[in-house]
Amino acid sequence: MVMEKKIRPKRTARSTLRILLSIGFLSLLFLVLLFLDTYSWRSLRTVGIRNDPRWRVFDFHSRQASESEIYSVAEIPAIKSVRKKGRRRLRFVFHPPFHRTPWRVVDAQNMELISQGPAAEIPFPDFPNRKRYRFIPEEIPSHKDVYLEIDFFPRERYAEKGLSWPDNYWLVESTVPFTLKKPFSAAEWAGLAPDDPEVEEARRILGERSSSSSTLDRAEQVFLFTMEALRRSRGTPDDKLQAASPLETYVHLTGGSKGFCENRALVYYIFANAAGIKTRLIHAAGKFGPLKLTGHYFCESYIPEAGTWMYVDPQSGVARARHREGKLLHTIDLKKLFDLGSEEEVIYSLYDEQTGTLADRTAREPNIYLVGDVVIAYPFGYGRAKSFSKIRNFLRYPTLLYATFPVPPLLWVKVGAMAVFLASASLSFVLTVLSFVQKKFWLEKKKSRGGHS
Repeated sequence: MVMEKKIRPKRTARSTLRILLSIGFLSLLFLVLLFLDTYSWRSLRTVGIRNDPRWRVFDFHSRQASESEIYSVAEIPAIKSVRKKGRRRLRFVFHPPFHRTPWRVVDAQNMELISQGPAAEIPFPDFPNRKRYRFIPEEIPSHKDVYLEIDFFPRERYAEKGLSWPDNYWLVESTVPFTLKKPFSAAEWAGLAPDDPEVEEARRILGERSSSSSTLDRAEQVFLFTMEALRRSRGTPDDKLQAASPLETYVHLTGGSKGFCENRALVYYIFANAAGIKTRLIHAAGKFGPLKLTGHYFCESYIPEAGTWMYVDPQSGVARARHREGKLLHTIDLKKLFDLGSEEEVIYSLYDEQTGTLADRTAREPNIYLVGDVVIAYPFGYGRAKSFSKIRNFLRYPTLLYATFPVPPLLWVKVGAMAVFLASASLSFVLTVLSFVQKKFWLEKKKSRGGHS
């Protein structure tokens, strides 16, 4: 009976370890299958080409995201939370890298100092007050000035009317986003390493064409270069072109091959990033079964001087889009205006093949690829770029989707499999260590007893 009591816990521990290892192996195998589906099988099912990285259908690597998450960048302060700190004092907490820098808060009208210290705080008076505040980070330069206009109404004034409401802080306007998630950097969105061999070669090909200090001017120079290089490339591609890397796409298209919007966008993408203009590829796609909702490929370039992403569409000859009042527009800006039938508010800088220059023209009609119930995909990088890491992308950078309707939450299947694998691996490790320690303890105890006898 004594021997059974000693042996049974060992058998239980071994059985538990086998179960955990089996669960870990199965979850790892499932993750490998999801990885293969993301980067190979999915494209084989949809377009008949293996390893075509363009986004086309809902998958286990994509999830729905808000406009704020898609268009926030780490280079611009983003507000993570707002907290009360004492009587009528609000503390604004920013995402990294701005969360630990000292701040100055001043009156935006007369630059009078309101607060200064390790955190961004606003003290409010005991009377109604509407003011525009400027937040100034003192150690980290920001690509965009931070202004908040807040209307404050104290609870005493509510009490005079018989209301038991607390103090009211109302945000009238903000130049920076509010987002719970940490923003990605513009470089992460571009998804190209600085030493990418194709980026270096594209930089050599550009030469002095990207010498301007202004990001907007450089973007224009790169766009004109792209349009001139691709002016005779419009047409249907072959499978070889669809399987090409960004610079290989440029070589094929300038060598006589024809290409769709996605191929032409890819050329601007590689040369813009080579010129130091952080640029990402945008996929307007999405299917309901066999029904294609929309289909277009274009780019967005990040313009740090304006603190915003800028719409660029090589297929349509659009170097940039702006509101008639001057603001640069990104894709969702355009979609909102087109959905409202306000295309006359949009000014395009269009490429003229006859003169090889850009001319400003009002959008005559909505972009049909952006109107209505569509899905717009924002991936991190391009799967056939030389420096693209599929494993890193799979683990850290899901494709973010903007959609007018709820999309299938398939990403949670991948997240769940990762959680199960990590949990089973961790428990297996802990159980193995405990078994080893326990075995060592009993051996030492046995030796100790033998010495005493």
